[in-house]
Amino acid sequence: MTDTTSLIASGVLIGIAVLALKTGLGCGFASLSRREVVYLATVYLVVSIIMGYLVGVIPLDLTQNILATGVTMHLIIAVGLIYFGIHTKRQWLSHGCDLSRKTFLWLSIPCPVCLTATFLACTVLAGAIDRSNIAIGAIVGLVFFTGIIAASFSVSFLAKQFNSKDPSALGTTMILFGLFYLLSPLVIPAYMQAQTIPISSVSMSPGETALSFALMASLGMIGFIGSRRRRSRDLES
Repeated sequence: MTDTTSLIASGVLIGIAVLALKTGLGCGFASLSRREVVYLATVYLVVSIIMGYLVGVIPLDLTQNILATGVTMHLIIAVGLIYFGIHTKRQWLSHGCDLSRKTFLWLSIPCPVCLTATFLACTVLAGAIDRSNIAIGAIVGLVFFTGIIAASFSVSFLAKQFNSKDPSALGTTMILFGLFYLLSPLVIPAYMQAQTIPISSVSMSPGETALSFALMASLGMIGFIGSRRRRSRDLES
C-alpha cells in the first residue's frame, strides 16, 4: 500500500469515525441500556457489510442520482433534528416527559446521508486497497461498531459525572447537529468556490493560533460553568 493510498484509506475511515461519533452522541444522551447501544452498533455493522457487497453491483448512474438529492436529504434531516430537538427539550423541561428513546433516532438511526456516505466510503476503499468488497464493508462496519460504542459509553459516563444526562442535553445536541446539517449545503459550496479565487496569504504565528484556541475554549468553559450554576440554583429553588 503506497503512502497516497494509506492517506486516502485513513481519511475515509476517519470520516466514518466522525459519523460514528454523531450516532454515539445520540445514544449516549438517550435513555438507552448498554445492550440497546450494542444492538444499534450491530445494525451499522450489518448495514456496512451490505453496502460493501453492493459496491460494483449498483450502477454508477444510480449513485450519481442519489448524490444529486444530497441537499434535499440534508434539509429534511436538518428540519427534523431541529424540530424534534426543541420538542424533546420542551417536553422534558415543561412536563418532565422523556421522549429521548424515540427522538434520538433522528440523530442515531442510519439516515440516507449516512447510508450514502457509507457506500461511498466502501467504494473509495475498494479502489484504494486490495480486499474483497465484503471485507471492506466489514472494515467500515467495525469502525462504526467500535466508534459508536466508545462514543456512547464515554458520553454517557461523562454526562452522568456532570449531572447532565437528560433529554434536554439530547435536545440541545440534536439542535446543534440540525443547524450544522442546515448550514453545510450553504457553507461548503461557498467555501469551494472561494478556493478558486486568488487571495493573498495571511500568515499567523503559532502563538496567535494557540491564543485563538484558548479564547474559544475559555468562552465555552464560561458558558458551561454559567449553565451549571443556573441549573444548581434552579434545583435549590
